Amino acid sequence: MKRSLLLGGLDPSGGAGVTVDATVVALHGGAPLPIALTTTIQGARGFERAEPIPAAVWRQQLEVVLADGPVAAVKVGYIGAAALAAEVGRALRDIAGSVPIVIDPVLSATAGGMDSGAALVRAYREHLAPVATLITPNIPELEQLAEGMPERLLDLGAAAVLSKGGHASGPEVVDQLAERGASSRFVRPRRSCGPVRGTGCALASAIAARLARDEALRDACQGGGDWLSGLLEQVKPREDGAPQPLPISRAGTAPR
Repeated sequence: MKRSLLLGGLDPSGGAGVTVDATVVALHGGAPLPIALTTTIQGARGFERAEPIPAAVWRQQLEVVLADGPVAAVKVGYIGAAALAAEVGRALRDIAGSVPIVIDPVLSATAGGMDSGAALVRAYREHLAPVATLITPNIPELEQLAEGMPERLLDLGAAAVLSKGGHASGPEVVDQLAERGASSRFVRPRRSCGPVRGTGCALASAIAARLARDEALRDACQGGGDWLSGLLEQVKPREDGAPQPLPISRAGTAPR
């Protein structure tokens, strides 16, 4: 069973963060290794604040996990602070290139209340893009990180960028994968599900789990997106428009 290292935030409501990451990796037949970088105060009604885990704690957890054996993929989710992003980038530098690293650049929360700030955006650009096998921004995140141009993240060292189209409008969602010298489009029907929490976490974790089992990057992006789209098809919008969690409990085992 391939091990996936999951670095991110702990969401007490279970709607996002390393809890979702671990569940998704397990559904894809992998062994999740969740390490919380921050603990958050958030729920369906919004994000309130985050408290970083002491660096000595998560660094020692990382050392112990890596000493137990190799990991086949890494997924990085919510970080929340520029200094922490720099530390994570340094911690991953030694394995970058030998292990696929998927960076989900979390700069906002579906339920609202998160203000990341310019310093964190710069830290993603300077410290995390250079170690990324794949970075997965949505439209607002791509605008903040690279003025809407995936090529700028490639220029910063990312091997590939998956620009997610969920925040656009129209009957279809178009995700675009940009690699050096190649590009791919994944077109799926837009689901009338309303806002759903944890979709970015789930997609990046699904892709990481598929990369861990040696899928090609394009296949992992397509397969992870198809799996997520199938989950969203099961969600019915709430009358009050409030965000909902992903129905992962009804997901079943992801196809291999």
